[in-house]
Amino acid sequence: MDAKTQRPDMTRGPQYAIIAAMNFADRLAQASRLKQSVVVLGIDPQLDAPDAPAIPRGYTLARFCCEIVEACARSAVAVKPQLAFYEARGLEGMRAFCEVVKLARRLGLITIADAKRGDIGTTSAAYAEAFLGDGDFSCDAVTVNPYQGIDAVMPFVAKARDGRGVFVLVKTSNPSSGEFQDLSASGRPLWESVAARVNEWGGDCVGASGLSSVGAVVGATYPEHARRARELMPAATILAPGYGAQGGSAPDAVASARADGAGFIVNASRSLMYAYRKKDGAKPVEAAAEYAEAMRLELNAALAARRAQGLARTA
Repeated sequence: MDAKTQRPDMTRGPQYAIIAAMNFADRLAQASRLKQSVVVLGIDPQLDAPDAPAIPRGYTLARFCCEIVEACARSAVAVKPQLAFYEARGLEGMRAFCEVVKLARRLGLITIADAKRGDIGTTSAAYAEAFLGDGDFSCDAVTVNPYQGIDAVMPFVAKARDGRGVFVLVKTSNPSSGEFQDLSASGRPLWESVAARVNEWGGDCVGASGLSSVGAVVGATYPEHARRARELMPAATILAPGYGAQGGSAPDAVASARADGAGFIVNASRSLMYAYRKKDGAKPVEAAAEYAEAMRLELNAALAARRAQGLARTA
């Protein structure tokens, strides 16, 4: 046990392997409960900017990403590498992606490929096999773009029935998300129609936890939308990006939780990986670990405050 927090050290157990027979949402809920955490590490190695290199001096791409995963593993339940930053670096990048995923599994972390894939027919089936099959890029879950409808989503949902997870883009965290997602369609915002469909798609993927392996991406930058999303998707596991660099606060991020405090996870990427840039002389890996633990504690405090408010209203 961790003497300070009384949390079990999940990084010292046996090597982790995907347990296809167990419902993904149940595994995620169990990991969150055991670690007392909803933190997701967004392992997104940015590309070089004119004023800042993406990889700190003395590191390779793979070493930088993997050392951050290892340092933050005790504070997080999952890693979410964004494929774009690995694909942009060619073979070196994809090798680093594979190393991140393999290390995360060994440390008992759930892996989410932030691929935002979606197409029709055999193409979508190939994407599902690539990220939810048994190949080099295999992860526990993947993010999916539903814009092309059920044809694009069902190959991923089929994998969710076999123990993997899917996070469907519903209301994203970026400032221009409302350009299309908030358009009125059949008397309500388009994103609400997508949420309703996610609720339907995940109906037969609900585990013992009462949560579905067909989840949703709902940005922490739109807490009012997150509360509405929870109403529309009572069983969905919600992945909330936007905490930190995009401006989402801890109270914003917990808006998508169920009344019992379960059913959501919160991602931080740039603010976590590059936390060292905010402190003179800080070491990259140590700064990331400190940020991850502070994030865990802040989110737990916000969730506790929300529960207390709910009890006060019902008293």
